[in-house]
Amino acid sequence: MRSILLSLIAHAMAGLNRLSLALDPQQSEWFTNRSGHSSFRPEIIPQGSGFNAVISRRTGYSSRDWRYQPHASAGQFSSARKALRAGRRMARQMAELRYRFD
Repeated sequence: MRSILLSLIAHAMAGLNRLSLALDPQQSEWFTNRSGHSSFRPEIIPQGSGFNAVISRRTGYSSRDWRYQPHASAGQFSSARKALRAGRRMARQMAELRYRFD
């Protein structure tokens, strides 16, 4: 009985975590390059009548030596969803192509 209750709680917590990530459309996961030293993530910033997609770069191998810096802009878009889509595409390309072995 106790293990069933713990299992239900674990599943509920996992569902709530997925829900909270889905409800926060302005944040995205980090795309890490092949060497593991640089990671890129789009951040959506409301600006005027549109949204800007800004790519942030995180360098370092662990949380003790991570450094964050704004790196590039993917442009301005009419909706947050379009900005996030373009930002994710650009962040992935930076991690997989341009800064692949950085």
